[in-house]
Amino acid sequence: MFFLSIKIFLLLSSFFIVSDGKFSRPNIVLIVADDLGWDDVSFHGSNQSLTPNIDMMALTGVALERYYSHCVCTPSRTAMLTGKYAHVVGMQGYPLTNGEDRGLPLMHKILPQYFKDLGYVTRLVGKWHLGHSKKKYLPTYRGFDSHFGHRGGFIDYYEYILQETWTIGEVAGFDLYRDMTPAWNAKGYVTDLYNAEAKSIISNHDKDKPLFLMVAHNAPHSANLGAQLQAPPETVRDMRFLASPQRRIYAGMVKKLDDSVGDIVKALHTKGILDNTIIVFISDNGGATTGASVNYASNYPLRGIKFTPFEGGVRVNGLIWSKNLTKTNHIWKGYMHVSDWMPTLLKAAGATPPADIDGIDLWDSITSNKSSKRNVIFEIDDYTGFASIIEDEFKLVTGTIVTEYCNHQGRELRGLTCDPPTYKKALTESAIYSVITEMDKQCLFNIVQDPCETQDLSSTYPDVADRLYSRLQDEMKRIIPRKVPLVRDLRAAPSLHNYTWTIWADEIATE
Repeated sequence: MFFLSIKIFLLLSSFFIVSDGKFSRPNIVLIVADDLGWDDVSFHGSNQSLTPNIDMMALTGVALERYYSHCVCTPSRTAMLTGKYAHVVGMQGYPLTNGEDRGLPLMHKILPQYFKDLGYVTRLVGKWHLGHSKKKYLPTYRGFDSHFGHRGGFIDYYEYILQETWTIGEVAGFDLYRDMTPAWNAKGYVTDLYNAEAKSIISNHDKDKPLFLMVAHNAPHSANLGAQLQAPPETVRDMRFLASPQRRIYAGMVKKLDDSVGDIVKALHTKGILDNTIIVFISDNGGATTGASVNYASNYPLRGIKFTPFEGGVRVNGLIWSKNLTKTNHIWKGYMHVSDWMPTLLKAAGATPPADIDGIDLWDSITSNKSSKRNVIFEIDDYTGFASIIEDEFKLVTGTIVTEYCNHQGRELRGLTCDPPTYKKALTESAIYSVITEMDKQCLFNIVQDPCETQDLSSTYPDVADRLYSRLQDEMKRIIPRKVPLVRDLRAAPSLHNYTWTIWADEIATE
């Protein structure tokens, strides 16, 4: 971990502000990056992707050293919003495509619905990716008061189009919506659009009501084939110290993401509600250095990438910030899983989390820098055919994984042509600084002593491997199987709907 010593003098207050004798629930802002690699933030040591705004929150809040997610986007968002492992909801494995009549099952109450019950105004900006074939799957029917963003897995950063390859060939459609209406008049780089929308929501928010704002950026996910990496040219030019031309564009995408984080925090400060706001920043899964949806992210020195159960796929960037956490800013080294956000944030809001979930309330553990209540994490993908279990310092990986995704990647992207910009200067000029001054066997790894998963210990500790395998098999009995094969319905084709990806299956009877 790379840290700059910073001395911070802030007036501390309780987590809940009392105004005129009334209890005030904290505002909660949840910022989600898409396919951001472990090595793509400077607080993890990167001198390529300088992220001063994200770093300032890590340095003055709580950096989550062992934060885990599912290894691909639809499952991770499912777990985040339901508090349940994706495999017990039936949303594990390959992510939703826009031609599928599938969505997050309606019997599961999700995070914005819980916040609505607590009196929160709930807003979603950016990516949904949990179903859109039917109206009832959409975010404004699942607890969000509003949604400006894309419904599928990604979009072009300027034209807002998502392209898929079907048996009939390439199909593409517009996928940027304001609630139920295509945002045809939108113009500009999509990270900037989402940034502007988030700032507008904050600026116009009624301070007498608590706000739950989820900003799910497209960045730095790749775009469509032919133009997979997209960033404003002037931003890319500032990255000429990077040797890899692809990495330059990617770093520009990350720079725009970091700028947005800074602007959101500054907007909260300007509005006068930062003191009573909890901010979470996470990545949905590891970066895609190669292969499907490649964006030249780096998880170095961790092994594996997105779509794998190795650390590079599931151990991701995470932090939590509140003015009140600056009292004991620290690196929290306990285990946390994406499913833990529901109970943890509900506890932070003064509510009792539901009992029928896999997520664990870690609010007190994190804020008091105590040991984690979690010591087991599962990654189960019966659709692809792999599974893993982490228990304490050991991790067992079993099944079949795409070979070229399993190795250590990213080192080749770390080349520089000259000295990078001064990190201290980047920090002090940041917006936030001004506000707060293929494998078919089982492998066993000790991810504490060997975090890069280089040494298989299954023959050294066969009893540990057998015990973890047995526990993994017990967990797999909870799986709600995925539908096989993936079916894209031709009725979803954008050419039938004014070249938009939109609702198309409401007339279909469902079970």
